[in-house]
Amino acid sequence: MANVTYSGLLSSGGRISAVLSALVQEKLHDPTDLRAVMTQVPWMAMGSDTLDVTLDAVPGPYATAAEAATTAGSAYGTGKFSLQAVKKTRVYSLTDLFGVTGGPIDMERVVANLTAGVGLTMTDLLTALFPAVSNNVGASGSPLTVANIYSAQFQLNLSAAQGPYSCVLHPQQMNDFRTSLRAETSALQYVPATAEALATKGPGYQGSWNGIDFWQSDSVPLVNTGADRNGAMFSSAAFAYTMAPVRSALVPQESVLVDAGELLVEIQRDATKGLTHAVANIFTGVAEAQDLAAVGIITDA
Repeated sequence: MANVTYSGLLSSGGRISAVLSALVQEKLHDPTDLRAVMTQVPWMAMGSDTLDVTLDAVPGPYATAAEAATTAGSAYGTGKFSLQAVKKTRVYSLTDLFGVTGGPIDMERVVANLTAGVGLTMTDLLTALFPAVSNNVGASGSPLTVANIYSAQFQLNLSAAQGPYSCVLHPQQMNDFRTSLRAETSALQYVPATAEALATKGPGYQGSWNGIDFWQSDSVPLVNTGADRNGAMFSSAAFAYTMAPVRSALVPQESVLVDAGELLVEIQRDATKGLTHAVANIFTGVAEAQDLAAVGIITDA
């Protein structure tokens, strides 16, 4: 007597090897968005792609002046930094068969993926500036220690960079910092990130210690021919960013999927190839605003 078996039907088309669950889990990745540790400069559309930001002159003490004497004028030394709005884009090209077959990965999830990429882009742009910082602490080839964190904090204090400070480290540097903390006997306590803190500061926040907020990101760059990672500690005056609203006036509204001001996601159809392109655009710039308000932390990778 013949049995109706799963294996028999699998080979003859009566069953399939697997079906997709309705539950979708994210792959492991680093979602850190570091916009919270920078100063946001509102974009001004006035005929240029570059925005110059003025740094005001430093106040000075008054001089003693004799009665009826002429007082010499003092220099008013301002400065500036520039933010250039550069186009950043990402495209997913979806085949018609993708839509016909259906499944848990649909257009909505593709668009959500594009939206999440904005924060990752800003993090990459910020951490790419860390090697340009003039003052650095740490030792090449040596793990990060609590002493390195103190040294960075002391350097910022000498530079008159007002706190609170943010410290962005690579996961390896963060692990080394926690290892070094285990040997500390001071009363200073490391406060891990809570759910409330993550909701306020966003993903990537690790906690606080000695008044410093710690973040980790795998975007922290390699330096010294790949031997070290270049993290940084800085005040909010160190780095700035701008995001220009993506003007969609020239884009047919029927092709717009997301118009979030600073992010525009639109559909572009290529019927000859059976492709639907989901195109995301932002215009953004990140700059080092005040060099002395940051300290690089260079330690073993």
